[in-house]
Amino acid sequence: MGSTVGARGVLVTGGSSGIGRAIVESHCALGDRVVILDRDEPTRPLPDGAQLVLGDVTSPADNAAAVEVLLNTAGRVDHFVGNAGIHDGGFSFTGASSDDLMQIMRRVLDVDVIGYALGARACVESLAMTGGCMTFTLSDASFIVSGNGAGLAYSTAKHAALGLVRHLAAELAPRVRVNAVAPGGVLTSLRARAADGSESPFFADPEAIRQSIVALNPLGVVMTPEQLAPLYLFLASDEAAGMTGEVLRPDGGLSVRTGG
Repeated sequence: MGSTVGARGVLVTGGSSGIGRAIVESHCALGDRVVILDRDEPTRPLPDGAQLVLGDVTSPADNAAAVEVLLNTAGRVDHFVGNAGIHDGGFSFTGASSDDLMQIMRRVLDVDVIGYALGARACVESLAMTGGCMTFTLSDASFIVSGNGAGLAYSTAKHAALGLVRHLAAELAPRVRVNAVAPGGVLTSLRARAADGSESPFFADPEAIRQSIVALNPLGVVMTPEQLAPLYLFLASDEAAGMTGEVLRPDGGLSVRTGG
């Protein structure tokens, strides 16, 4: 993590795949000890220095258990990465029944907002002891609400998560820094929540999604998890010691086009 040396303790939610997995591998490559909190087993072996705690980010007990495992293995917590999330599949308010609206809104907000807050709550005392930091995964949907495939629940959740980052940054300073990364479209194993409670891959047609992402942003880029992971390491480094409440936006320049 930049000029910082020595093994650190890192907790990554949703670290079994996608952006979270790339963050885990990047930290482990530096010799850090990493605990993953995820409801899914990884599809390939974890790197040396990483271990999995199976659990749900919406459970206070599961978040606390993951922190306890990290303290037992690393002896400290230096970086909390709130990353686990689900999508709403482009859920539209118009024509939605009240029951569908309630079910989708509750589940997406539970995972994408309350899950972040619970993870932060579980590790904040340990982070304060080390002068550590939190980094959250936001989205272009934290700033724009059309053209990016986000529906009502996901846009609401990601806007709320932006507020969470800013509030925590103000409240936890100066002992704990809080920042975020807000990518544009990234092809991962992100799931979409349906009204009946079922979940399915959001990127069911990766090539079609890729083309829509390229068309949406001015740079015409589709970032990979491996390209994004260094941004999280930077925010946890000494070089970012003067940054809190900031959001890095590797979204291909969407703000240029949208003004958001």
